[in-house]
Amino acid sequence: MDFQELLVADLAELEPQAPDSLKEIAYHRLEEKLVRLEVAPGSVVTEKDLAESIGIGRTPVREAIQRLAMAGLLEVLPRRGIRVSELDSGAVLRMLEVGRGLDDAVARGAAVRAVPLQRRELLRVAEEFEAASARRDPIGLLRSDSEFNNLCISAMNNEHATKMVQLLHPLSRRFWYSRHGRGGDIKLGPRLHAQAARAVADGDPEKAAAAFRRINDYMESFIKASMYD
Repeated sequence: MDFQELLVADLAELEPQAPDSLKEIAYHRLEEKLVRLEVAPGSVVTEKDLAESIGIGRTPVREAIQRLAMAGLLEVLPRRGIRVSELDSGAVLRMLEVGRGLDDAVARGAAVRAVPLQRRELLRVAEEFEAASARRDPIGLLRSDSEFNNLCISAMNNEHATKMVQLLHPLSRRFWYSRHGRGGDIKLGPRLHAQAARAVADGDPEKAAAAFRRINDYMESFIKASMYD
């Protein structure tokens, strides 16, 4: 971001949040807590518990819960509360099967349509993937992954793809976080993501699509290996 954009962002934080902004903030804060296993899989919570945990009112949290249920992270139990979904390697593999075609479209669209600022930001994220990998920092890697996804879908500029990506990716991110310390090469996934970010930044749709396929191949191998550890 240049100075003017940073100034606008800083000023925006000082203004009262619009209802739509609060819904997005609630969603992203709850998603991060679930992905990072701060709320244990299988546990039952209430809407009030979740609202208090992120310091946001219950109306925007209620909408965030519905979106997270659609993404497979929560299950709403009528009159009994909200259950955090269990870790399920089979469900993540099925999600990956659906996501491959979507990722190919996102990679190609983002590579072609990204504006110069987005390309610079993708190069920065590539460096952050590598830095977090060198530190062996799983939280940093999750945040880089989330920013990478958001940059790509923003660059693609397709509202339908945006909705689908937001539904599919949280489940795989949570699964990766839950298993990242059980052997394997923690540096391989971030290295593949850095390559993909640079391919999109270079504006080469074929190269970008191939890089995204390598990420999905890695994730499939990672998930299958975890089924036997």
